[in-house]
Amino acid sequence: MESQGDQKKLSALFIGQRSALVRMLSRVVGCASQAEDLAQESYLKVAKALCSRPIEHLHPFLYQTAQYLAFDHLRSVRSKKRFECQLDDSVVVEVPTSAPGPDVQVQSQQQLQQFQRVLGSLPLRQQQILVLHRLQGLSQGEIAERLQVSLSTVEKDLRNALNACAKAIDLP
Repeated sequence: MESQGDQKKLSALFIGQRSALVRMLSRVVGCASQAEDLAQESYLKVAKALCSRPIEHLHPFLYQTAQYLAFDHLRSVRSKKRFECQLDDSVVVEVPTSAPGPDVQVQSQQQLQQFQRVLGSLPLRQQQILVLHRLQGLSQGEIAERLQVSLSTVEKDLRNALNACAKAIDLP
């Protein structure tokens, strides 16, 4: 179990050895700020270990923990580098995408606004029929049943609505 005395010993050891520990870690990882982080992480790991069991040789245990963390860090960095592509700052890379460009987006937005205007100008039943057929994918028979109108009424209103849309975007 954790003893208050062991935690105090660890704190005193860490404070006394901190600069030497950071120097050692800095030589291993090649970065002073990363060494500081690893030293702090080492302290926390050893403190956690002290909660579960007594550690007879605290000084070597702290250094060994720090060294293992440094090696883990180096492995992680090496692993990341394998999957990263280092590019020269002068190289511009265009990543192909299936997303539409800004010009297509603007054109699509304008067409949507135009469609909304045309749809708003249609009689209510034609609006409903067009939305049910084109946007919700219902068949003409299903629309006739839902709106309780004849199939020929649905066909006529759908044709009129489509003609109004085609006329609004100048389709023959």
